Amino acid sequence: MSLKGMEIYFEMGHKDTLVDFLLAQGYDGFYFFPCDRYGAGAFLISAQEQVSARREFGMFRLFVSAETIGSLSLAIRSELKEDTITIVTYEVHEA
Repeated sequence: MSLKGMEIYFEMGHKDTLVDFLLAQGYDGFYFFPCDRYGAGAFLISAQEQVSARREFGMFRLFVSAETIGSLSLAIRSELKEDTITIVTYEVHEA
């Protein structure tokens, strides 16, 4: 089976929604990493975010078949309807 890696970067407030969505879609082997997104301007909401220029984000990493990665990406975007979500896909080779 040809596998692809998928990383989903999102605002922390969407974590539970994404977990529920992925589990409902039958994905039960994925990984979560807390991370920060750095930026400036309108992206930052609170005074603390504006001072530090960072916002709390999370990242899920999962490995899916090459055949399903496109439809899963579209389904995630449709579920969240957010501009701040970033989905990255890449080739992986299991050792």
